[in-house]
Order: sequence, then structure tokens, then C-alpha cells
Amino acid sequence: MSATKPVSAIMTINPVVANQFHNFSQVLRLFTEFPVHHLPIMDSNNKLIGIISSNDLPKVFLQLSRREPKVMLDLDEIDKAINLTDIMTPNPITVSSSDTIESAAKLIASRKFLSLPVVDNGELVGIISIKDIVNYLAS
Repeated sequence: MSATKPVSAIMTINPVVANQFHNFSQVLRLFTEFPVHHLPIMDSNNKLIGIISSNDLPKVFLQLSRREPKVMLDLDEIDKAINLTDIMTPNPITVSSSDTIESAAKLIASRKFLSLPVVDNGELVGIISIKDIVNYLAS
């Protein structure tokens, strides 16, 4: 076990992604159907433009309840009121698949991230999470 191995050794390849035109309920469904906690957001040219964490989802309900405190919000109303660009972190910091696990771990720790998209030559090729790093170091 070496932290100088490349990120590609432990990253999740072909991560579940959403398109910027998906609505909130579609993103919510992705989080419930797949065992993911971070969802890269792609534009119409399949380029990474943002990332949404499962921790971002409850903030949507809180934000809308403050705007419309007396209205019971359902998913159709939320889909109309919220765009993914409103809740995603735009232009996320990324690593390449050839970066070391150590450098990814340091970036995650210093920026208090829980995951990083892995991008090579402008293409999303994977995602690495703090869980991936901990599991690797613990094995």
C-alpha cells in the first residue's frame, strides 16, 4: 500500500452523473437509486460544470420553506423553483487519474472536501472520495 500510487488505482470509474437539465426530483432519484453521495453535473457537451453532494439536498427544502413558509412543497413545485445550477458547486476542483493518492488526500483534507472529480484531458473519468482513500489506507 503506497500513497504514491495514482488516483486511478482506487477511484470509482464511470461515476453516476446528472445533466444540467435534470430537475431536482431526477437528481433526488439518482441519489436514492445508486449508492453515491456526490453527483458530478455535466453540460450538454458532456463537460463537468459542477458537483452536488447529498448534503446539499436538505438545503433545498430549507431554502424553499423560508421563501414559502405556509406552502406545502411537493417535488413538482420544487422542480419548477430550483435549477441544478442553483444548488451545485460550480467549477469543482478536480484531480487527474495520474495524480497520487497522497496529493488527492491532501487536497481533500486542506479544502474539507469529501470527494473530487477525476478529469483527464477535459473528460470526467472517475471520482475519488474520502471513503475510497480511507478504505485503501486501511487495507
